[in-house]
Amino acid sequence: MLILIFVGGLITLMILGVPAAFAMIATSLVSAFYLWGVDGTPINILVQQTVSGASNFTTLAIPLFLIMGKLMNEGNITERIFVFCQALVGKLPGGLAQVNILNSVIFAGMSGTAASDAAGMGAMEIKAMADAGFDKPFATAVTAASSLIGPIIPPSVPLVMYGVLTGTSVGALFIGGILPGLIMAVSMMVMTHFYSVKRNYPRGEKFNIKLVWTTFKKAFLSLLTIVIIMGGIWTGVFTATEAAGVAVLYAIFLGVVVYKDISLKTVLTVFRNSMVDCGAILFILACVSMYGYVLTRTRIPIYLAEQVVELTTNPFLVSVILCLFLLITGCFMSTLENVLLFTPVFMPLMMEVGIDPLVFGLVMVLMLMIGQITPPFGTVLFVMCKIARVDMDVVVINTIPFVVPVLITVALCLVFPQMVTFLPTMAM
Repeated sequence: MLILIFVGGLITLMILGVPAAFAMIATSLVSAFYLWGVDGTPINILVQQTVSGASNFTTLAIPLFLIMGKLMNEGNITERIFVFCQALVGKLPGGLAQVNILNSVIFAGMSGTAASDAAGMGAMEIKAMADAGFDKPFATAVTAASSLIGPIIPPSVPLVMYGVLTGTSVGALFIGGILPGLIMAVSMMVMTHFYSVKRNYPRGEKFNIKLVWTTFKKAFLSLLTIVIIMGGIWTGVFTATEAAGVAVLYAIFLGVVVYKDISLKTVLTVFRNSMVDCGAILFILACVSMYGYVLTRTRIPIYLAEQVVELTTNPFLVSVILCLFLLITGCFMSTLENVLLFTPVFMPLMMEVGIDPLVFGLVMVLMLMIGQITPPFGTVLFVMCKIARVDMDVVVINTIPFVVPVLITVALCLVFPQMVTFLPTMAM
């Protein structure tokens, strides 16, 4: 009966369109009343759990990374990086499509979400590709797919949330995401190569080392943002949260003082908009904290773990089962909601069969990224359709093949977990 209330109630409310945060609060309270009775429910503990969910030091990284990404988009920082990428790989088959992917790899080091990557550079990239002779649906698909690299290569808002919920080092998750992110990018570039040769898409100008050096010098200070974030975490100079704060100050310094293409008024606007976005995220985090507390008391995760363990105790097979589940839920809920909802449910099972939480954190985010470019939820799809003014069905048909590189990366992470753990082990 308790499972029916806790799980069935939550799913029903979300199907009815109730926002995830309110659905979790309602489900938690009803389940608590069922467990302890109306008079015996420890309201004070539930309130404390709710408040503590949004007051974790690590969660401070979320608004800071959001601010940094928005500041990078406001000025000409992203344009300088795009021109550098164009000089570097524009000559390859597919030209600007390859530039698009490499640009996302670099911008991933400055933005924590796929949607911000797509929205920030999408219009510029799609216009450049369309003007060069690419058909707009393919240009839109490449832009949408490459934006998925954003939450894998650090910084990453979903990985920050996963780290908070599991107690896994956010710094280790960040460093662990570097190799999978690069592998996913290379896979996308290989796929783009074959499409470009088959469809005879245009190439860029001949490779010119002087042009590469010139554009690199112009983009150098922008590229230094990635070095500051990852270098600081890698060397232990500061934590992931502190790295986010330093990166924000550096972005303001670049935009206001060095490049002078961002005004102080714009900075204040970015701060205000980021706080509004972050307020919603922190509210969900607070609700998840209550949800997780009641969930633990119901022992539902332990029961589910026991049921799965009866089928198999093989960590690889259990990971595959969880991946298939995430593939489905990722199509109907946002990445952040999935991470917040299911991480507390999965943890007992992961501990029971010996799944490395560091590896599964990356795998979880990778699987949920697929939902960003598939209907019916697909946040990135909606952003791309609005920017490119292309029908949803056309974008979906062109985007679906790019799910393959993501699945290849997931498979490699599961078969060779050292791909995720190698760099964090060396660094930390």
